[in-house]
Amino acid sequence: MTLWRDALIFLLALCSVAVVVCDVNLNQVFSISVRGTFRHTSSAEDPFDAKFNCDFCDDGVSQTFVDGFTCPTATSFGADDNEQRWGTQDRGTPYTCFPQSGAGFQGVSGITLQANSGNNTRIGTFSHYNNAIVGARPGNPPSSPTALRLLITMSSPQLSQNFVTAFPLSFVETPNLQFQCDPSIQRTSEPCDDRFSFDAFSPSESFVSDNVRYTLIVTGFISDNSSTPLRQFITREGEVSRASVYAQIVTYCVEPECGANEVFVPAPTCGCECALTNKTCQTVFPDAETAVDDATCSCGCIKDPNSCNATNPDIGAFNADSCSCGCNLTNSYCKSQNPLWTVKFGGNPCECACNPQKFIECAAINRFYEPTGDKCVCACVATDDLCKETYGKNYRVNKDKCSCFVPGPYTGLTDGQIAGIVVASVLGPLLLLLIMAIIAGVVFYLIWTGVIPGVWGYKIEQGAFGAGGNSSLYQSPWQSNSNVAAG
Repeated sequence: MTLWRDALIFLLALCSVAVVVCDVNLNQVFSISVRGTFRHTSSAEDPFDAKFNCDFCDDGVSQTFVDGFTCPTATSFGADDNEQRWGTQDRGTPYTCFPQSGAGFQGVSGITLQANSGNNTRIGTFSHYNNAIVGARPGNPPSSPTALRLLITMSSPQLSQNFVTAFPLSFVETPNLQFQCDPSIQRTSEPCDDRFSFDAFSPSESFVSDNVRYTLIVTGFISDNSSTPLRQFITREGEVSRASVYAQIVTYCVEPECGANEVFVPAPTCGCECALTNKTCQTVFPDAETAVDDATCSCGCIKDPNSCNATNPDIGAFNADSCSCGCNLTNSYCKSQNPLWTVKFGGNPCECACNPQKFIECAAINRFYEPTGDKCVCACVATDDLCKETYGKNYRVNKDKCSCFVPGPYTGLTDGQIAGIVVASVLGPLLLLLIMAIIAGVVFYLIWTGVIPGVWGYKIEQGAFGAGGNSSLYQSPWQSNSNVAAG
């Protein structure tokens, strides 16, 4: 029983494992750069190299794309990465920035964003340029943008990653006559306001690196002095409306599939670690000289071959399979007898037994398991004697958990007590019904004999009324047992 007497050390060893992976920083700071475009995307390598028209453009409606344009009336705002413009200027009508109507996006460059901060950070600004134009179809002109695509680059000293995400857009172009303005859109006195709408969703992109999932969450379009994402914004004719795009980064550990004898350790490790120690190997294999093999996270033989002597029959030659001297069995032979067998580690006695790895697996399940039988299954070998020998005379076995415990002052009900509870649970309701029946019978008898009033009342003699008995109002019904006559 030496194996199981000392096996508790294995469980304690799980709390002092050897680290084989580096810690990660889940709250690292990233540098973020964003570029936006309204162009159709067709190149997987570089989504911004294809200068095609928009997805659903109408050749009959003028539309153009412009990169790096700075509005002359808002030079402090800076240049848009890309603009999509549509329609033809309505002659004689003043315009803002450029003659056509259009949409533009300006992304940030090199800003810092810390993961898991819980704060949204501005990564770009969307602009709608509403000018009076002709040649655009009312409603949803085919030349207006259908999506805003963002190329987002996030980098840190540890890694770098590009994302491409898209916002679906819906635009309503209105006529320029007061009586034709859409009342559900019009907010100003100038005919006619136009509207951009955004789907209610927050696109997110993620990737996994070194067992950490990095997710960039784009929280949507938010106007200045607000914290609530917009579903739409409305622009007055001849003016510009802007809304900023915000994002945040969320990271968390992703548990990988760990190998044999390894355990997953959460942040900051976020990886698998070997759960074996030299003491563990010595405890599980007391007859062998073993230590942890870091390369395989298993117990390896460290016995000196020179300690064996092939010419001495009392000692014998060194056997690497059994990590002992004098054993003439091999793993190949044992596996030919049973695929789950190898030479018993330690070689005392020299025999075929379950693979040593199975002993470690059983020990990891619980203190009192060991592989038994031809199938090398983990079976519980705990007994009261083993519990007393290992922990002390007051310990007893818990077969359900295959462990030992100290019974408290209350050790449970005896068979007689259990029987008494069963009988009481059956007879109790019957006794209660009997008592209720007796009480009901007594009450019925007292009412019947007139001792207490019942629903039919007392019979009162005429003389009991005294002077009031002379009134016909009281006298007649009691004398004749009939109702009082009505007037």
